[in-house]
Order: sequence, then structure tokens, then C-alpha cells
Amino acid sequence: MNALEFTTQIEKGIIHLPKEYDEFANVNARVIVLFDQPLSHETQKERLRSVFQKMESKTMFRTIENPLSWQKDLRNEWD
Repeated sequence: MNALEFTTQIEKGIIHLPKEYDEFANVNARVIVLFDQPLSHETQKERLRSVFQKMESKTMFRTIENPLSWQKDLRNEWD
């Protein structure tokens, strides 16, 4: 087994090998990722709360006078 050690930036889930390791570009590898900084452990509940707080300032549905009839009309479009 060979081992490589280098530091790189993960970009959209892709780990790029440095040029000096080109010979390993198309091999199967076991990857262990170590982070120098702790990752955010924001829970799903906290993420949802954050999104809802951002939506409070928006006026997306404020022009709807009767939400029930609006929803019925939307559902009738699917029939």
C-alpha cells in the first residue's frame, strides 16, 4: 500500500491531486479526510429556522386574499 499526504481545497466534492502525484490520477484509493478547522454542526432544525426567518421579510404570499381558495385553484390545475 502506498500513502500520499498533501493539503488541498475540496471544491464541490472534488479532491484534486497535486501535479507531483499524476501517476496516481486513475487508481482506486481509500480516502481519509482530516480537517484543521471544526465543521459547523448546525442541525436541520436550526437550518429550517434560519430559512423561515429569512422568509419572514419576504412578501411572497401576502397578496393572496383567501389562501384556501387559492390552494384549491392550484390543485384544480393538476386535474
